Amino acid sequence: MKRVENYKLLTTGLFIMAFLLNACVKNRSGETDFSGLKPVVLIPEGGLAAFTGAALTFPGTDVSDTAFFHVNYAATNVAPQNETVTLGVDQAALQTYNNSSSIQFALFPDSTYSFTSTSVTVPKGNNYTANIPLVVYPDKIDPTKSYMLPISIKGGPAGSTISGNFGTIYYHVIGNPIAGSYNTWRWRRWNAADSSGAPAYDFQYGPAVFAPDDPTTVEVGSGYYNGPRYVISFTDNGGVLSNFKVSLNPADLTTWSGAGITLTGGPTIMAADPVNGFYQFTYSVIAGGNPRTLIDTYSKQ
Repeated sequence: MKRVENYKLLTTGLFIMAFLLNACVKNRSGETDFSGLKPVVLIPEGGLAAFTGAALTFPGTDVSDTAFFHVNYAATNVAPQNETVTLGVDQAALQTYNNSSSIQFALFPDSTYSFTSTSVTVPKGNNYTANIPLVVYPDKIDPTKSYMLPISIKGGPAGSTISGNFGTIYYHVIGNPIAGSYNTWRWRRWNAADSSGAPAYDFQYGPAVFAPDDPTTVEVGSGYYNGPRYVISFTDNGGVLSNFKVSLNPADLTTWSGAGITLTGGPTIMAADPVNGFYQFTYSVIAGGNPRTLIDTYSKQ
């Protein structure tokens, strides 16, 4: 779930307020005159600058998850009374985004989300609404397709204006042709420098999720210590996938340094078959001075 602490909201709101009011009117004495300024309503987590932060990255096997955002009543003072703001899914914002994007998003299908908070309140004496929920159903979302759900402020309190830069939050998922759930995940470990002979460990796990980073890159956890993620990239030429490459997420490997684990080889691709949904990767490590060889196998079958 996406949660934002109140002090972060306040800091964000003050920054945005300064941005919105940077052309303040000066009176004849040279002092700033705020008396004619109108309150501005905005979504502090919104705007194109925060596009990456609005990515929905819940596991694709989840039945239901919730993301939260807020509306800010940006004014020279707190709300003088309960102020109502209306919200709605904004197909026009989706089209505007697609007109200038290399990734083309479709609108989230109705069955993949629930958004009922179309009227929210900034309470008297405050500048922010409570958490505004968007419920999504990840297991109903096709991970091979890119979807967007722009939610915009449609109307604000009397006398206010709607921010042109922060009036929309662009919730989205990026599709990828090999993304999704793989029914079989097998992990094996040899206490040796190669994979000859019988493995010391041979586990069969439940589904593993290839989570998309972009249309040609996915990540999936491996089975060894703390599960460092494989980063799998490829070339997509009109639906023909080739030039597969694999690495381990560098951020994940930092957990090994304190555990006496060092990557000594790989990862390398043993199999990459997008037609049949079959992938196999291997890497080797030294752990506590001892060699280890690991193989992860993922299959849609």
